[in-house]
Amino acid sequence: MPDSIGAFLTPYLLSLIVSTGIGLIIGLEREFRKVSDKDHFAGIRTFPLVCILGCIVTYIGRDISIWIIVAAVIAFIAFIAVTYYVRSTKGHQGITTEISLIITFILGMMTSQELIKESLAATVITTTLLTLKGQFHSFVLKITEDELLAFIKFIVLSLLLYPFLPDRYYGVNGIFNPQETGFIVIVVSSISFVGYLLIKYTGTNKGILLTALLGGIVSSTAVAWTFASRSKKSGPSQSALYAAGITLASSIMYLRVVAVAMIFNRSFAALLILPCATMFILGLIFSLTFIKQNNTTIDAAKPIQLGNPVNILNAFGFGLLYIAIAYLVYYSEKLLGNKGLILSGFISGLADVDAITINIAKLSQDHIARHSAMAVLLATFSNTLMKTLIASLRGTPELRKKVTLAMGSIMATAILFIIFFTLWPDTL
Repeated sequence: MPDSIGAFLTPYLLSLIVSTGIGLIIGLEREFRKVSDKDHFAGIRTFPLVCILGCIVTYIGRDISIWIIVAAVIAFIAFIAVTYYVRSTKGHQGITTEISLIITFILGMMTSQELIKESLAATVITTTLLTLKGQFHSFVLKITEDELLAFIKFIVLSLLLYPFLPDRYYGVNGIFNPQETGFIVIVVSSISFVGYLLIKYTGTNKGILLTALLGGIVSSTAVAWTFASRSKKSGPSQSALYAAGITLASSIMYLRVVAVAMIFNRSFAALLILPCATMFILGLIFSLTFIKQNNTTIDAAKPIQLGNPVNILNAFGFGLLYIAIAYLVYYSEKLLGNKGLILSGFISGLADVDAITINIAKLSQDHIARHSAMAVLLATFSNTLMKTLIASLRGTPELRKKVTLAMGSIMATAILFIIFFTLWPDTL
C-alpha cells in the first residue's frame, strides 16, 4: 500500500496539492475581506490559480530553460503593476492584495522546487499579517513617538549590532564572550520592551503577570532586575503586583530546573521533582496573595507610569553584572579549590542555574547521589538569594518586604530539603 501511494503521489503532484492548499488559505482570508471591501479583485479562486501557475511555470522552466521562469516572473509582476495602475485610477487605495498575489505566485514556485516546509512557513506568516490588519491599525493609533524610537533602538540593538559581535572568548580563562554578553543584554531589553507593550495594551495586571510568566522561562533574574526598577516609577500602589511578578518568574525557574534535568538524566530529575515542586507551589501561593493585595489597593484613576520602553543603560548594567558574577565564580573556585559539587553548585547558581544542572545531570549518569541534588538545590538557593538582593536594592520598600518574605520562605524550604539530603547521603 505505501508503495502504491508513493508511486501515485509524485513530487509534481505533491507540489500541486500543496500549491492549491496555500492558495486556498491566503485566498480565504482575502475573500473574507471582500465582505467589507467590495473593491478587492482577487479571492478564494484567484489565489489558488496563481499559486498553481507559479508551480507549473517553475516545473516546466526547470526542465526546459530557466528563462521561462524569468519571463514568467517579469510578466506576472508587470500584470500586477498594470492592474494596480488601472484600479488606482478608479480610486482604489492600498496594494496589499497585489503584493499578496505576487507572494502567492512565488510560493507556488517554491513548492515546485520541493521547498514545502519553507513555503508553508511563509504562508502562515503571510496569512497572519493579513489577518491582523485591524490589530496593527489599532496599535499604530495608540503608539507614541517615544515608543517608536524605543522600538527602533531595540531593532538596532538586537538585529544590527548583535550579529556582528565576535563569538570569541577573552580574558582570564576565556570568561568574557561579547556575543554571549550581547545576548544577555538583548534578553533584558526584550523583557523590558515586551513587558511595556503587554502592560500598556492588555492592562497593568495582565501585562505584568504575562511578562513574569514569559520572562521566567527565559531569565527570572532579568525579570527581577526589570520589575524592581519599574516599581519605583509606578509608585507604592503597584509594588505588590511587581512583587507577585518577581515571585512568579522565580517560581518558573524551579520547573525549568526539573525540565532541564529530565532532558539529560531522568533518574536524577526524579530527585528534584519533590523539592522543586514544593518551592514552585509556595512561590505561586505568595504570588496569588500579592495579586489579591494589589487588587484591594489599586487606583484605576492613576495608571501605571511605564517610563522608557527600552532602557539601554539598564540592560547594559545587567550585562556588566552578569560578567562580574562570572568572574566571581571563576576566582572563588580558583582560590577555594575544588571542594565538591556542593560548593560549585552554590557559586555557579549566582550566575546561572541551568549550567550547573546540566553538568551534574551528565556527571550523574552512572552514579546518582543525593549530594548531587544538594548541589542543584544550593544553586537555586543562591540564585534566589541574588534575585532577592536585586529586588531589595533596586525596588521600593514595599516591594522589598514582600519579595523578601516570599523568597525567604522559598529559600528556607530549599535549606530544609538540603538538610534532608544531608541526613541520608548514601547513593540511591
